[in-house]
Amino acid sequence: MATIETYARPTWLYRYRSLRPRGADGDGAADRKRLDRELGAIEEGYIWCGTFNQMNDPMEGFYRANARVRDEHSYNEFSDAVRLEKLGLGIASLSETWDNELMWAHYADGFRGICIAYPMARLLEGLDEHHALARVAYGDRPHYLNLSSMQNSELRAKAILSTKNVKWSYEREWRLFSPDPGAAQYGGDAVATVYLGMRMAEGDRRLVTRRLRAAGVRVRRTVVQGYSVKRFRPDRSD
Repeated sequence: MATIETYARPTWLYRYRSLRPRGADGDGAADRKRLDRELGAIEEGYIWCGTFNQMNDPMEGFYRANARVRDEHSYNEFSDAVRLEKLGLGIASLSETWDNELMWAHYADGFRGICIAYPMARLLEGLDEHHALARVAYGDRPHYLNLSSMQNSELRAKAILSTKNVKWSYEREWRLFSPDPGAAQYGGDAVATVYLGMRMAEGDRRLVTRRLRAAGVRVRRTVVQGYSVKRFRPDRSD
């Protein structure tokens, strides 16, 4: 039987984060509690992994089952088991790109948040064997389960949660799976750079820059040029 090998993987992965509560209006400062939480995760060396039903896509975790699966007398129990398997996993979303304006708008509070850059090799080295990274597959139908899936519980939840509607393909998403929701510790120096959104309040920018540099993390401001997000060389006041 032939096997599937994945040779191409990105050198970097990125995580967009907001520093203000969801739905906050205007150009106000970051919420201090949320800012401390996000910077604390970087300083303490972990990525927070939530559950699939906390994610923003209401279709998250959908799947299809073939007729033989649906005809099984134990299908209701099977469906309940799959849901518990999905809820038991911790999930964090990352992207292959740091300069996607839609990602900045949707996940970094309209360019007021941050984007964290992880060298993939360092991240893999820091995470233990109970964690996994998976590239999201995009399509026009949910993940398909056949009869053998009823007997294989080890990978089916991850497979279901690694499939999304093709309309989300602009995210170029990878998912970090943790055996439990909560903090996925990677330790060490897995964060190389943090990009600051170009709309970040001045006071927040200075605070974030000071704390991250104290933690040994490089900080880069961003600027919008035409229809592109670019790096901005820090000036002497940074």
